[in-house]
Amino acid sequence: MSAPQVPPSPDPEPRRRDSEIVAAVFRTAFLLIVLFSQQFLHPRGTQGTLLAAAVIAAAVYNLALFIIHVRGLPFPRPVIVLVDVVLISLWIYLCGAGCTEFFVLYYAVVVVAGLWFGVAGALVTALFACVLYVWAVLATGATGEAEPGTVLLQVTFLIITAGIVGVVARIQERERQALATSRAVLEQYRERIRVAQYVDDLVRPRRLPPSPGLEVAAQYRPAALAFSGDYYDLIPLGGRRWGLCVADVSGKLGEQIGYLNTFKTTLRLTARREQSPARVLAEINREVAAAAADQDELEAFIGMSYVVLDLDTASLTYANAGNEPPVLIRAGPSQPIPLARGGLVLGVVADAAYEEETLLLEARDTLVLFTDGVVEIADRRGRFLGREAFLAEVVRHLDAPSAQEMAVRVFQSVNSYGEGGRRRDDMTLLVARVVTAGLGLGVEWGEE
Repeated sequence: MSAPQVPPSPDPEPRRRDSEIVAAVFRTAFLLIVLFSQQFLHPRGTQGTLLAAAVIAAAVYNLALFIIHVRGLPFPRPVIVLVDVVLISLWIYLCGAGCTEFFVLYYAVVVVAGLWFGVAGALVTALFACVLYVWAVLATGATGEAEPGTVLLQVTFLIITAGIVGVVARIQERERQALATSRAVLEQYRERIRVAQYVDDLVRPRRLPPSPGLEVAAQYRPAALAFSGDYYDLIPLGGRRWGLCVADVSGKLGEQIGYLNTFKTTLRLTARREQSPARVLAEINREVAAAAADQDELEAFIGMSYVVLDLDTASLTYANAGNEPPVLIRAGPSQPIPLARGGLVLGVVADAAYEEETLLLEARDTLVLFTDGVVEIADRRGRFLGREAFLAEVVRHLDAPSAQEMAVRVFQSVNSYGEGGRRRDDMTLLVARVVTAGLGLGVEWGEE
């Protein structure tokens, strides 16, 4: 499997160019305002000629900037802001007595400076504009129209606007960065899920093999990611012998993957070589403990139930390694029989020993194996379902026409209980029902 590719981070260049093009559009609007102003339509001598020349120069400058932005060529933003402030001040100076009506154009430049440079840039731009504006008012002798109090009020509002715009721009930038970070984290989780699904398909059996004489069905659901730390399997052992396994790997995702790979290989090889479930668990325990010892930082363990069903001898032999004890339910009205013999979870003590027990099988007996996530599912109030309530659901659905139908019904009941609650663990359920008519005849299937 190839390493996951990290998605490229979004290029901020298009956003930067977009903002500069918008500024160019607003600059065009400013030019139109000047063109249709009374001062430009009714020029007065040399001053009017200078105003026309200034507007033409500004139009050429604006067109050049627009072309530069569209083609993606670099141009320093501070120069853009500086030139815009100078142009507005020049228009105010050349317009003479009607200069004050163009003061509002400074606000647009301050807003752009705030978006580009933050609080400091907006305030510096506002102060620079105020200085040039006061100079233009004094130089044109327009103090009659622009009273000192009016000029002071205009300057004050411009500086306040600069501060507000700068703060808002800074907040917006933080929100944009937070959004970009959230998207990157989301993409990482999506990639993690894709990898987990791929690994899960490799590790977990996609379908259970045919098992003549048995009906076997499985249901499982991961707690969060697509990858589940639970494992189940049905292993043909020759003749009419079948090994059934349910396991729960505790640990982080990477640890679960490493453990399950070792566990699956060791389980299948050992189960076909050893007839005793206790010896199977002991050998898997040594292998998993050795794998953990090779990686000092690996902290995980496996709870496992392993059952061997032998239809030729009508027997069931099991051993349990710290997992939820499976139950055997006899045909007809009966209480579930817990299969609790066993020992420690796998991977903790390398030389741990395990007990096993053998029971007789009868036609229509049902075996149910499950992990602790099934009984520890919680409702909206955080109350666990519990083992007794779960087994009551199992008994209630014993009359299902098949093992598959029974597994689906029980699993649906469990999930309905946890609807709206928090899923704390993976859930796995394995149901096996004896359906052979030749139980205990000691012959191979098909030779009866």
